[in-house]
Amino acid sequence: MTDELESFLRTEFGHAAERAPKAPPRLPSEVISRSNRRRTRRNALVAGVCVTAIALPIGLISTRGTAGGDAATGADVSKITSTPRFPVKDYTGDEFRIGDVLLVDNPSQRRPISLWYARTDDGAALCKRVKSRTGSGSAECGRPLRAEEATEQGSTETFPSPATGLLMYFGTARDGIARVTALTGGGEVTGTIHRPKGAPQGIWTVTVPSDTRVTAYEFAGRDGETITRIDRQQGGVPPEARAEPVGATVEMPGKLVVGLYETPDKTLVWKLNGQAVGRVHSLTPGGAAIGRGGSDKPLIDMDGRPMNVQLGDHKEHWFGITSTKTARVELVFPDGTTVKARTRPDPWKVGGFRLFAGTQRHTDDLYRDGFRIIGYSRDGAELWQEDHGKS
Repeated sequence: MTDELESFLRTEFGHAAERAPKAPPRLPSEVISRSNRRRTRRNALVAGVCVTAIALPIGLISTRGTAGGDAATGADVSKITSTPRFPVKDYTGDEFRIGDVLLVDNPSQRRPISLWYARTDDGAALCKRVKSRTGSGSAECGRPLRAEEATEQGSTETFPSPATGLLMYFGTARDGIARVTALTGGGEVTGTIHRPKGAPQGIWTVTVPSDTRVTAYEFAGRDGETITRIDRQQGGVPPEARAEPVGATVEMPGKLVVGLYETPDKTLVWKLNGQAVGRVHSLTPGGAAIGRGGSDKPLIDMDGRPMNVQLGDHKEHWFGITSTKTARVELVFPDGTTVKARTRPDPWKVGGFRLFAGTQRHTDDLYRDGFRIIGYSRDGAELWQEDHGKS
């Protein structure tokens, strides 16, 4: 099922890689990431960029592209001067926490995100714990803070952009800072300075529309005087966002259009009105992220285990791929309401999967309310089903 968390982490890796040669003071060089794959290992639906089976520290660029550089940013690996240490120590446990945890709403996921400070061997660091709408979770800490008055630590940005249309940016702020403002092409957006009890510094957050480009952050004191400014380094664009489809695209129910892209992995990107709303990454057998079993064989998840379906959703749209033997897919909601979608073969002759798409107006959040998904054969026999409780 959709693992937006994977997408979230992959985007942050790309942003870190883009900034590494330019702004070492703000580049997290030591981070630990732990993914809870309770639901995503068997149902690894990718709505955004999937990371590889091993989560890399943010101080190291993503290496899904060619050996000469990063696939998303084009950064030259040989020019990266900050080399992370292995293994990276995990500071996300309560034994390292300093002060209270700040729990705020993640507007991209409509799920909580926790922010707090941890005591590391090299000083205090800001940590976060994210829960995705599919039920998976991750915790990580950034690099230890230096003498900066304020830092940018991350965002909830993904590719494709979140269906909520909102992104949150966050970072650290020393005691003298009383206001944070995000500067955008459309004007200024005022954020919030949080002061968790017992924390060594404050934590700032600011929420903007996902199609708004943030160029800088300004931090002011209690009397309105500017204390510092951070010019935001824009992250790399995922290759699928600028690639051209291989062959013809396919029109699906609900006005969705799906195309095959090679970046260099074979990737399906689902679009609505020209905007990407979902992605199935790596359709190559034995792929590093999500693979397929081949003709008349089950789909394969990140751990090489058989799986039934990769389901994505965007507002009222639901879509994905399933095994070649599945002719019809049904969503069943807790009150018994059912919506159906017929499958169709892929026109690119990749093999090993069939496409499906449909719409539903029963809920604006499948995972919040829970559902069951069932696959049927051509003669109407049930082949498989999966239950997904409320998250």
